[in-house]
Amino acid sequence: MAVKSSGDNLSLGGDVVGEFGGSAPHAMSEYYRGAGEVPSSATDVPASGELMMSDFYGAANYAPIAYTGGTTTTSGDYKFITFTSSGTWAVSGTAGGAADNTVDYLMVAGGGGGGKKYHGGGGGAGGMLSGTFEASAQNYTVTVGAGGASSTSSWGGSGSNTAVTGRTTCIGGGHGAASYRGHAASGGSGGGGAFRNADWFGLAASGTSGQGNSGANVGTAYHGGGGGGKGSSGSGTTGGSKGTWSPNSTQYAGGGYGAPNYNGASSGSGQGASGGLGGSGAANTGAGGGGSDRNGGNQGASGGGSGIVIFRIKYQN
Repeated sequence: MAVKSSGDNLSLGGDVVGEFGGSAPHAMSEYYRGAGEVPSSATDVPASGELMMSDFYGAANYAPIAYTGGTTTTSGDYKFITFTSSGTWAVSGTAGGAADNTVDYLMVAGGGGGGKKYHGGGGGAGGMLSGTFEASAQNYTVTVGAGGASSTSSWGGSGSNTAVTGRTTCIGGGHGAASYRGHAASGGSGGGGAFRNADWFGLAASGTSGQGNSGANVGTAYHGGGGGGKGSSGSGTTGGSKGTWSPNSTQYAGGGYGAPNYNGASSGSGQGASGGLGGSGAANTGAGGGGSDRNGGNQGASGGGSGIVIFRIKYQN
């Protein structure tokens, strides 16, 4: 809570010390901005010279991380900094007062493309990771995977933060299998298998532990298997389910559907693109592309949804 913003009888021992702390006996010099008790973010409080009680109206002992870059939205006491394309999160100042430097992050890689050519498998979702780290004043380079062949998402700081950099790369989704022995690719989540019989088939692939799940092999002729998702493996022609990021309950990284029989449409709740004619995964979701029932689909080159990177900081109590 900040010092009250108006009214009479503002006191050093009550209002100011109650907000900023300090040990008795109190001296006004302790409460210059940046001198010890009052953070530099309290810009209405003088750093030197005459200091009056009225200077403390509305002042708060809370200085959140200062930064530029990304697109900021606010929800409650938190700010979400979102990157839908590659860029830089430049932290120019660390937290002060009662604030801290804890940052929640979400990172989703681009999804894999659906398999082509007669009942292709759905693309695997891009890998999805989340966690927390302690920010420092430096530039964090953010890479957002485009989906398809170029789908890895990552973020990391400079050499002073290599411990964090080493665990912040998500692997792009694997493409779905094509018939004529074109097997699926592994990735964050693996691509689904293609139409199988004695001669024509493409096997599903595995996901990466902690980032996603495997695609599905389909024993039934004339169908493609669903790609894996963050929440589950592919099952039949259905893509694996999305994963949920708890800070704002948003869902990402669903697997693409395998192609159904002869240009039929397949769809459902919570997964990536539908199969049939090789639908693309939605942008900035990491969704896998849908498998194609004809030559018009794509295998690994396009079709997967692009990724996303989000940071969350607490900016007020």
